[in-house]
Amino acid sequence: MHILFAEDQETSRFFLASHLRAMGHTVTEAANGQEALNCLTVNLFAPDSEEFGMLITDWDMPIMNGVELAKRARALREAQYLYIILLTGKGDFTDRLHGFSEGGVDDYVVKPFEIDELKLRIQVGIRVIQAERSLREYTQGLERVVRQQTEEIRGTQSEIISRLFNALLSRHAETGSHVRRIGIMSAFLAEKLNWPTAQVDLIRAAAPLHDVGKIGISDAILLKPGPLTGDERLIIQQHSSIGGKILSNSKSSIIRMAERIAVWHHENWDGSGYPHKLKGTKIPMEARIVGLVDVYDALRSDRVYRRGLEEDAVLNLLERARGRKFDPELLDLFLTYLPRIQSLRHMSDDMDLSTVKLDDDDSESGPNKP
Repeated sequence: MHILFAEDQETSRFFLASHLRAMGHTVTEAANGQEALNCLTVNLFAPDSEEFGMLITDWDMPIMNGVELAKRARALREAQYLYIILLTGKGDFTDRLHGFSEGGVDDYVVKPFEIDELKLRIQVGIRVIQAERSLREYTQGLERVVRQQTEEIRGTQSEIISRLFNALLSRHAETGSHVRRIGIMSAFLAEKLNWPTAQVDLIRAAAPLHDVGKIGISDAILLKPGPLTGDERLIIQQHSSIGGKILSNSKSSIIRMAERIAVWHHENWDGSGYPHKLKGTKIPMEARIVGLVDVYDALRSDRVYRRGLEEDAVLNLLERARGRKFDPELLDLFLTYLPRIQSLRHMSDDMDLSTVKLDDDDSESGPNKP
């Protein structure tokens, strides 16, 4: 056991330190409380040195007394338990109470004492220290296991999302670039809504799965170059419900958000959307966000049945749908940050959009450089 021994009387310090070493302990000596506290500080930040397990200190010392030393040592070593024994000639009950309550000491030995008494008290302290260190090692091991399991869960979630995403991309190449952009633009709006970082990351990962239900729609309808018939339009609308079923009953927070988005991103602010005709704030915010950026990006992009529209024409359509299809306040936010959204949208499809910085304060591609 590495023991720090603080005693201002040199003869007493030499005598007791010799006995402690004879018991097999490593002893570091200090002539006052401040010197002992300095030793503790150095030891705490010296990973190669043996950790102090016990502090034995006299009460009455110059510069800093033993009770003050114990109090500061306890605060300094909050994360690493230190067993403290206070030596003193003060044997009154009030003195002992002061030592335990103010200094936070573990044991109290009244001078004069027999060395065998101190030896027994040290043995008790060693058992306490060993138990504490065993508990600390167990806790650290448990934390490592939890971290490892958390990483495995995240890896599994990422793999599932990647597989679903790749399945979606296999249907049509232009869908791939579209869904990537939906993720980054949705995360940007969520950030501007002051969502916590964890939620922003969720929507960035979940939004690209908004149309995963199109896997269940026939290519004859999905890739039809001309206008859809009424029946075909009803069939393609089923992709919301199909997507919800694909993503349902997951314990993953990402997949649960993706499910809400997939089911409700075609709901309208006035209740005229599908599949459940939700109205206003009953539509989850993540679905409202994705619904808006999905329409914007789809209208600006080329499709098999039409060319992409010019920016002014798209903005005019968005304004006409204010309060009918889109949440008015969300549309205002979208338009406020339109230059940055345009910039994000024009980023290369080859970029890893999960690493793109949402805010452009330090970006070379500022709001006027789409």
